[in-house]
Amino acid sequence: MFKECPNCELALEEIIKYCPECGQKTNLHRLNLSEILHEAIHYFTHADKSFIQLLKQLTLKTGKVAKEYISGKRKKYFPPLNFYLLVATIFVLIINVATGSQSTPNVLKEHPEINSISDQVRKKKIIKIYERQGIAINFMNKYSNIVAMIALPLICLIYWIFYIKGTYNYTEHLVACLYMIGFANLIYALFFVPVTLLLGIKHSNSSLISVIIFMIFQIIYNSIFYYRFINKNTYASAFKAICVSLFAVVFWFALSSILVGSYISNAFWGYAS
Repeated sequence: MFKECPNCELALEEIIKYCPECGQKTNLHRLNLSEILHEAIHYFTHADKSFIQLLKQLTLKTGKVAKEYISGKRKKYFPPLNFYLLVATIFVLIINVATGSQSTPNVLKEHPEINSISDQVRKKKIIKIYERQGIAINFMNKYSNIVAMIALPLICLIYWIFYIKGTYNYTEHLVACLYMIGFANLIYALFFVPVTLLLGIKHSNSSLISVIIFMIFQIIYNSIFYYRFINKNTYASAFKAICVSLFAVVFWFALSSILVGSYISNAFWGYAS
């Protein structure tokens, strides 16, 4: 006896459980809540190309994950773009939960020393700077996923330029960066953000300290990742991976700092009294 695949309508023998054309199960029943939850859990935890398994591999195998994916082992790993977008979603959720609802800061309440400034023009300018600082921080938190999407191709471009004589094209470097940057962003969201909040109660510079430590972590992880991704077991290759990773991380930090700093400082130079 024959039956049709409920997805692609291919004619199949009765005993076939999965369609050879599209991979769908052939014996289906009405959806229920338990099945939806099972599929969601399966998506993250199933040993075959799961999200959890990928995190383990990105921790232990680092750049070999991208190398094997590019070489043809596509079914073995969680897809790089799916991974990056999922991490971006997790990142935004954690940031929003951590920071809560944000509004324009009450500058005079947070910085009462400003009240002692007698020059009213200068006082207004300083208040404006603090307000813009708060707006910039709120923007970076609220649209951190967009910022991450902008950073990705730029950082990837740096690696591609430095390794342009190698075997990988820009798209293949992009795959590597999706895994590498996605993993680093997830570590930041899961560990550095909570630590920053805890330290922030006692230390006013906790955010800056957290960013510096994370930058060091990024440089170390990216160096190991690319050393294994390029797969040239030489001291020169290791040194190059460190130098490129250092340049990429510092470049993005400097560029974003300049843009944010320009926005904030413009309140002082461009403020009309």
